[in-house]
Amino acid sequence: MSEIEKSKILQEIVQVSCIEKSFEEYDYHEFITYKFVIQNKSEKTIRAIKGGITFANIFDEEIRILKLVYDQSIKPGNRVVYDATTDFNQFNDEDRELRSKALKDLKVIWEPEKVIFEGGSLLE
Repeated sequence: MSEIEKSKILQEIVQVSCIEKSFEEYDYHEFITYKFVIQNKSEKTIRAIKGGITFANIFDEEIRILKLVYDQSIKPGNRVVYDATTDFNQFNDEDRELRSKALKDLKVIWEPEKVIFEGGSLLE
């Protein structure tokens, strides 16, 4: 099975979308915050997922890739909301561009790597 076919199967099993992106300051630290919805489209309980979220501009030019690991149980057909943060570096071009773009002006692409199901079976 090719990598493209594996990726397609994984994307059908677990879907991840970003529903919110914002910016926060806390104790002299700055963060970009995200709210993701993770949906289990399979018939098995998911124990953990691993993959990447690519944020690109409207011209499909990559801005940043975030690694996503979620290791909480998700029952078949259910969805969960996952809050994540990344440090904001004002001297990093990617960080500044990602912070300045509204979510509606970004393309968010879920690229799954691994799914572990309850009972230990693995799909990668």
